[in-house]
Amino acid sequence: MALPDSLQRPTTRALLLVVISFALWGGWLLASPYRAPFGGLSGRFTDHLSHMNSARLFTVCGTCVWRQPVDQLMRRYSVEERQQLTEELRPYATEKSELFVVPGWSLDKPLLSNWPHLPRPYPPGALLVVAPAALLYHSTPLSFSGASHLLVLSYLLCGHIGLFFVLRGLLSGSAQPLALGLLGGVLLYAETVRWALEGFYDVTLLAPLALCGHYLLRRKGLAALVCYCAAAFLHFRAFFFAPLALYALFLVLREGKQQPWGRREWLAVGAIAVLGGASLYTFWLVSPSLPLFPASNPLGDPQTHALRHLLVAGGLAAVALLYARAWVDLVLLGWISVMLTRIFQTQAWHILSLLMWLALPVWTSRTERVPLVRDVRLGFLWVLAVALYKQVLLPARLVDFL
Repeated sequence: MALPDSLQRPTTRALLLVVISFALWGGWLLASPYRAPFGGLSGRFTDHLSHMNSARLFTVCGTCVWRQPVDQLMRRYSVEERQQLTEELRPYATEKSELFVVPGWSLDKPLLSNWPHLPRPYPPGALLVVAPAALLYHSTPLSFSGASHLLVLSYLLCGHIGLFFVLRGLLSGSAQPLALGLLGGVLLYAETVRWALEGFYDVTLLAPLALCGHYLLRRKGLAALVCYCAAAFLHFRAFFFAPLALYALFLVLREGKQQPWGRREWLAVGAIAVLGGASLYTFWLVSPSLPLFPASNPLGDPQTHALRHLLVAGGLAAVALLYARAWVDLVLLGWISVMLTRIFQTQAWHILSLLMWLALPVWTSRTERVPLVRDVRLGFLWVLAVALYKQVLLPARLVDFL
């Protein structure tokens, strides 16, 4: 039996699949018991709640969230004030807790922030994504656990929006199916859903980076640059893909010589200036505090042999990419490797931002070698996951938490 015409359209099929996936995972989250203390897949992480409270704090002191630590701006709860907290928060309000009093705020809606002794190391987009949940939590009777569910659902939605753009490109034939592959697709999907359910907003990078790759493949440099700047506005880990911005800028300069710009192009330039400028400005504000975060990057520890693994995997990958004439991937490989030696922390969920590489097209004139580039990406990322992030990329890992 033939499908209706509407369901044969790639956009409709991609949207249907993504809506079904979001409904199933969102329904599971809401139907499952709240996992104390902080909700999400395991209940262990506070990042989503910290972002929400940073958005609330931004309305009080503006850019102070990137310049001063929370424990210098606000005080912790006194013994008497802890007794006024709701029952779900009271067990976590200790003398050294991450709960703080903000003048003018209700005492049962405290400011919760992880790493309170350091400024917030996230760009403005992190606050914008959680702004609706922050507003509801701050101004309505929405509970702490309800806010946690709402935040996780919003991240899950953002992840599925990114998956929609990836899937639409594959179904329409506008992308290269072999550039992602079955294993890459399964891993990207599983890790996106897993870390969204854990409350990590890294998933928001998928949509703008996938669109950036889409426009670069079509040599639409200005649109690609807007998408890249949107990614950088959302998360500083978009800087791992900075060569995409340079390639887009090259295309922009070449396009500008061929035809004059109209209103749409100048609006795009304005968006680039606002999004990119906001990301770079806030990075400049927080950069002095980044070395103060506890160092956990194994590349700085010679006893872990992580650097040797990176050099061997990177060298083999470079040879394969040279053979495939995949120059953009080769530059990305080198840049990512250099960036990895410059960061201070590696956490398990950080691998997700690098997995966005799988969603990008392959730029090579040798189309028969696209599968080779796909395998190189997967292999290199797998080594990084094990050697640097202490993770084994297996789709079944998501099921372990259910």
